[in-house]
Amino acid sequence: MHNFRFLLLFILVLFNSGNAAEKPNFLVIIIDDLNDWVGCLGGHPQIKTPNIDKLAAKGMNFQNAHIQATYCGPSRISFLSGLHPSTPGCYNFDQYSEVKKLKNHNPFPRHFRDHGFRTFGGGKIFHHGTGNNDILKCWDTILPSGRNPRPKKPIHWQKRVWDWGPMPIKDEDMADFTVSKAAAEVLRKKQDRNFIITAGIRMPHVPLHVPQKYFDLFPLGDIQLPCVKEDDLDDVPHPEFGIMNYAAPVHADIVEKKLWNSLVQAYLAPISFVDTCVGEMMQALENGPNKDNTYVILFSDHGFHLGEKQHWAKRTLWEETTRVPFLISGPGIQPNQECTKPVGMIDIYPTLCDLAEIKHHKNLEGHSLLPLLKNPEMNWETPAITELNQGNSQ
Repeated sequence: MHNFRFLLLFILVLFNSGNAAEKPNFLVIIIDDLNDWVGCLGGHPQIKTPNIDKLAAKGMNFQNAHIQATYCGPSRISFLSGLHPSTPGCYNFDQYSEVKKLKNHNPFPRHFRDHGFRTFGGGKIFHHGTGNNDILKCWDTILPSGRNPRPKKPIHWQKRVWDWGPMPIKDEDMADFTVSKAAAEVLRKKQDRNFIITAGIRMPHVPLHVPQKYFDLFPLGDIQLPCVKEDDLDDVPHPEFGIMNYAAPVHADIVEKKLWNSLVQAYLAPISFVDTCVGEMMQALENGPNKDNTYVILFSDHGFHLGEKQHWAKRTLWEETTRVPFLISGPGIQPNQECTKPVGMIDIYPTLCDLAEIKHHKNLEGHSLLPLLKNPEMNWETPAITELNQGNSQ
């Protein structure tokens, strides 16, 4: 333990040797329902994510990163608190402010504010946006966002929450682009103190409606579908765990109605829109006064099935749900690095604390990734654990 603390201190010195008098800033980008269909992870051969790929090339690409819960609500509480879902007992759409076991456990934005950072937050961060009640004390400034637009009538699917298709709108009409522009405005200016921006992007969460130009990137007749075996569930002892889909389509219905290509197209298109949002923020950072002193952390709250294992959406312990993009770049982090060690979103909180050189919140259950940021090949024996329900984990 003594040697590990010495190593951690040594790494901190190296990371901050060029900026000893100045603490860093942070841009945390949380993307909703994004699986590994980004270029830097190679999850789908047709995806176009040049801005995310450029960000990956600037620093560390954690290629074996997994969430700790299988859908939005409990996953977000987990990475915001740095606790496994079983610790506060959160396996549903709990509001952080109403969980008794989290009453004296601040999420990382509030922890940073308590340590003198100016905090900006907007979009979907907690499951309920920027939070409610005492959670609103996380923020010095709430960035404008709102809800992404939906068509007046369903395009493909009568259950509106699962509808998809293009809309005759511009990027500026999307709430995700609004919060990205607001974050970009902060990044273009020198702030009066160190800051952390947390920007929550709702796409590619269903319903899947973005401007037509993003659908045009992926012609329907050229769509490549995931490879799915007809007997894929025959050796699964409890396939019922894969059908708790809360209004998601049944795979057989999608196949029968010949909508598979259309739905895959409708998932690819919003990912490229999200990439535009990321580019808006990154361009502002690159051209602004905070370029050399800002860490960027990008990740997703969980993955997403597009027919793999004959399943749609999430809520499984298969890799399509658990594996997510996870990128970190910034001062002292060498470019073009890849790490294949298993890491979790639960590790974000302690890693942010160490990069900021502030004390860890008490009782964090994640592990700082600073050693891996310095040496991605080092011995790493910590597993990434994902929970589905109480007592179901891998």
